[in-house]
Amino acid sequence: IFIWRHIFNLILSNSNPERILFIGLSPEVVELAEYLKSNPQFGLFPAAFMSSPDESEFGLSPLYPIEKDVKDIIIKHGIQIIVISKNIADNAAFIKIFFEMLPLGVRIIHFPLFYETITGKLPVSLITESWFLENFADKKYSLYEKGKRIFDIILSLFFLIPTILLLPFIAAAIILSTPRDVLRHRELRARPGDGLVLFKQRRVGKSGASFSFMKFRSQVLGAEKMGEKKELTEDPRQYPIGKFLRKSYIDELPQIINVLRGEMSFIGPRPERLEYVELLKQKVPFYEMRHMVAPGLTGWAQINMKNDASVEDALEKIQYDLYYIKNRSFSLDLDIFLRTIVVVLSRSGR
Repeated sequence: IFIWRHIFNLILSNSNPERILFIGLSPEVVELAEYLKSNPQFGLFPAAFMSSPDESEFGLSPLYPIEKDVKDIIIKHGIQIIVISKNIADNAAFIKIFFEMLPLGVRIIHFPLFYETITGKLPVSLITESWFLENFADKKYSLYEKGKRIFDIILSLFFLIPTILLLPFIAAAIILSTPRDVLRHRELRARPGDGLVLFKQRRVGKSGASFSFMKFRSQVLGAEKMGEKKELTEDPRQYPIGKFLRKSYIDELPQIINVLRGEMSFIGPRPERLEYVELLKQKVPFYEMRHMVAPGLTGWAQINMKNDASVEDALEKIQYDLYYIKNRSFSLDLDIFLRTIVVVLSRSGR
């Protein structure tokens, strides 16, 4: 598969790419243009840019003023796709010009849709409340949701048997690897019901409802009181057996109970702690929209991001989560499920 993909990318790189004209600039446009230039296998090339005077600081080339004749630019650069920003799409004069371009075989695409198609995430800084109404208000997911729930129950029952069989061995490994002096200090437990073997934590699920999220304990007792230390190579919250449980994803097995209860699904945005949600709702645009669906054991963000655990990663994470919510389907869920298996087998997830 690796050799075939390499050959396929070479073929695409050497073929004639579709040439793109971007009208209206933003940091996201610059980011995407650079991404396309460094990934010729997409078969898309940013050939020209048009902007207003206040957008000229981005340093893109060739750059034309917004007053320039669009038809001349299309002919000069052999443009096949025009990608327009929202302010351009709302301009009546430009709409008339684009209508006249249609006989030339030029495709007109709104930037958020183009960005979403290429990157697999949504540019939250460029969408508004009305965008959500346009893309979610009239969509029907009832058949999909029912089918997904049946799939969740069947898969949960399938994994439940090996989980029960492994439980005594996992519990013994956790207890035996915990220092005796720690075993005596029950006050180290974060909250009532949070045990030595099974870790429980309140997290936010569908429609903002909280639930008791469960894992096998992969960090030392009292880790929750030590604060966040995700970037440290020597994390004092970790211990050898716990690191193995996390690396192999065995610590996630108790969440099968959450799935059976209907609190979680196998596929969906990862649930966050209550205090994180309140913080991120203030810092990240449209963060509460990720609660439109049930959270999952794995998700679109998890297979596309190297790190998704910190507050700093939340902005990129919500872009992937919103892409999943907008495009969720049986085929996308299957893609995530199969790619998660690859991640688990390669133990490259965390």
